[in-house]
Amino acid sequence: MIVDAETWADRWRHDYLDDVRSQLEPGHDKRAELTEQVVEFIAAWFDKVDDMDAYGPDPSPETVQHLQTAPAETGRSLESILEDLDLAGESGIYHPSGGHMSYIPNSGMYTAALGEFLAASLNRYTGVATAAPGFTAIEHGVVKWLTSLFELGDEASGLLLSGGSMANFTGVVTARVAQLGDDFTNGVVYVTSHTHHSTAKAARLAGFRSDQIVAVGVDSDLRMDIDHLNSLIAADREAGKEPFLIVGSAGTTDTGTVDPLDALADVAQREEMWFHVDGAYGGFFQLTERGKARMPGLGRADSIALDPHKGLSIPFGVGALLARSESQLVEAHQGRGAYLRDEDTYVGLRDIASLGPELSRPFRGLSVWLPLQLHGVGAFRDALDLSLNLANHAFKRLSSINGVQARWAPDLSIVAFGFDDDDLGRAAWQAVNDDGRAHLSPTIIDDRFILRLAILNRRTSFDHVDQAIDIIEKTLIG
Repeated sequence: MIVDAETWADRWRHDYLDDVRSQLEPGHDKRAELTEQVVEFIAAWFDKVDDMDAYGPDPSPETVQHLQTAPAETGRSLESILEDLDLAGESGIYHPSGGHMSYIPNSGMYTAALGEFLAASLNRYTGVATAAPGFTAIEHGVVKWLTSLFELGDEASGLLLSGGSMANFTGVVTARVAQLGDDFTNGVVYVTSHTHHSTAKAARLAGFRSDQIVAVGVDSDLRMDIDHLNSLIAADREAGKEPFLIVGSAGTTDTGTVDPLDALADVAQREEMWFHVDGAYGGFFQLTERGKARMPGLGRADSIALDPHKGLSIPFGVGALLARSESQLVEAHQGRGAYLRDEDTYVGLRDIASLGPELSRPFRGLSVWLPLQLHGVGAFRDALDLSLNLANHAFKRLSSINGVQARWAPDLSIVAFGFDDDDLGRAAWQAVNDDGRAHLSPTIIDDRFILRLAILNRRTSFDHVDQAIDIIEKTLIG
């Protein structure tokens, strides 16, 4: 059979396109095979979490070099890739381990990972509502639940971001635009030495000089000193400056301390300033009766930073910024007046891109929405209550040990304590981490070495806490 040139060209183009596509688009059977391999790999990881140490040894130079090998022109098997992933995971902090009580723990969650897998696989764009209105509605629903949790009112809104750093940045920018407009050269931000460093970083990124970020003193319980704040505001106004932003902490990273939020809200209201609360670590304790009672005034904030990847155990990469006024978020990030706010809505849904700095963004809402819908809010509340119980247990034990200075009863779930001898304290810290079953991280307060038990991992048990404290006590006894 003779094939004319046009038919031959059509077949060539068809075969060529199929060949290009097939390299990046495995068929149904191959997809199933790849998925099975990945699921088995993850299942093996989760199967060993109960017996997992908290920390693995540093990688060898050879391992580091191997893991940085550039991709080849042709691909390799998924099996060999997973072997490299297993090798890469042998070092560092094992976040699922119940012994992980350093920094701010995040144990992760399998069902939230399923949400991320679904979101990445569906790959729908949620920055602009018209692109995926149903999925945008899901994410707005998560944010609406969050604003109702803090009773921020009907005009409140917010968005999911990559973490507390971006949430604080978005809050600072919103406050700057709302309070100062285009000229913010004289604006003043008030923090403490225990406010998370991401806040000062956010202020610098938002265009403020270092001298515009003022550290307020703290009282003996490490809470922002209201009298000192008032005096600083008065002095700055007298000097012709524009105090516009107070940043309180709903649980500091160092010690878990909650600032006097109600009193800070009073100052902000009287001085007509913006009140932002960094609740990245502690905000979700609002779900519990004890946590809510220990954070009075949190719902009076103009904006709140939260981290679902802390308090809800969602995998890393999901923070949130809530604001009492949606129109102020839009004005700060869309660059238009509030009277034009309806231009970026579709079927009643605000474009998420109009509420924050990101235009391109992943569908973060699914990794929060799916586990909340699947497990129910009560399961998360119970996990947070467990952390509070464990912190109280740890504080009582530490208070009874000679050589330990347990000066601060935990507001939430971080227990910070010092030592009569800093060198012995460092030795105790090293002994705990060398044992491997637990991993702790320290801080410095008033030039003294302070050790922390940061309890937020739902897999942490009384045994994990007692193991660490037993080693500390044994080290001090000698």
